[in-house]
Amino acid sequence: MLSMLSIPVYIRLLGVAEWGVVAACVSLQIISNFIDAGFSQIFPRWIARAAHSPQMLAQYMSLFRRISVALGLLMFGLIQASAEFLAEQWFQVPDSVSAGLELAIRIMSFQFLFQFLNNLHISFWHGLQRQVLANVRTCVFGTLKHGVAIALLILAAPQASLYAFAFAMVALAELCSNAFKVHYMLKKVPAATIAEARLLGPLFKEVSVLSSGILVGLLVSQLDRIVLSRTVDLNLYGVYVVVITLALAFLQLQIPLSRAYLPLLAQDFQTTGRVSLVHLKKLFLGTVFFATIPALLTCFFAPQVLTLWLHDPYIVKVGSDPLRVLLVAIALNTVYGVIYQAMVSMGEAYMVLYINITCLVVAGLVVVLIPPPGLMLGATIWLSCSITQLVVGVIWLFKKKSNPLIR
Repeated sequence: MLSMLSIPVYIRLLGVAEWGVVAACVSLQIISNFIDAGFSQIFPRWIARAAHSPQMLAQYMSLFRRISVALGLLMFGLIQASAEFLAEQWFQVPDSVSAGLELAIRIMSFQFLFQFLNNLHISFWHGLQRQVLANVRTCVFGTLKHGVAIALLILAAPQASLYAFAFAMVALAELCSNAFKVHYMLKKVPAATIAEARLLGPLFKEVSVLSSGILVGLLVSQLDRIVLSRTVDLNLYGVYVVVITLALAFLQLQIPLSRAYLPLLAQDFQTTGRVSLVHLKKLFLGTVFFATIPALLTCFFAPQVLTLWLHDPYIVKVGSDPLRVLLVAIALNTVYGVIYQAMVSMGEAYMVLYINITCLVVAGLVVVLIPPPGLMLGATIWLSCSITQLVVGVIWLFKKKSNPLIR
């Protein structure tokens, strides 16, 4: 939501061309998501299981912390090694822009270096059902990132590299603050004397299967930006990042509900061997009210929303139709998200993998067989995948309702 509100400011300060450079840097989050696949969703589940055992909780955090550091270093190294290639050969930019893009990418990699540990701390609080603490800290540091970035762009120079620098520095401050808070919560708790090998085996077994499903799912969800970053110029790509950011803001509306109910669903399954249908219905109703219906309503007023939001005729003209399609896709995806939470809480990693592979095949067919022109290609990919996920997910859910796993 903060990103959505700040985009009009960035476009006015930077201009469409320099905003395209920022959009290219932000799109590298794709790589981070691929590396983090599985762990970010499994960490809260394991922490929820150990919530009543402080010693095991300390042991889990010790192990998860080392994994997160390794992931951060891997991400940092990958982006530093590929920065020149991305700036000069992948993104469609003129030679005069490539040097600035490379510098911004290299600076942005420091933010990704800190990101995995920050995600671990947030996962820790969500696993303990401390959603208020997690959300407040996320909002505070998210606001600081945008505030510092805007201040630098106004006071120093309207350059993408300064945007990246601001985000990296605040991410470091967030890491230090969150680490201190978690350490304070655990400092009086001795870790259980259990060999880490006993934990690593089950953890990586679960991560390996779920990560495969999530990796394919991330490839599907990011395929629009991967294809467009290679096929349209950076200015047009920047417009797509604007409209997809607005559309995804509606998907974010269900995240507080999902994070609140995932530990409950996981504990249901842990203690009773099944998922509570009561909890699932509450999650569904909340999601429809707070995310699905707002996305569908906004779909009817896409040009007006873009005009009110950005006051940029070019973006309104180019982005309105893709935004409509994206909002329909997001509305369908929010409903599937409820089913997905049930799958994750029940350990149905193979089903997640199956659904995402099916979506990847469908998205590939869209790209090859019926490629719409320009930005509509990205929106059509999203819509086809959302329909596929929801159809297959509903079939799975009705099959599960007929057995004791959901009641």
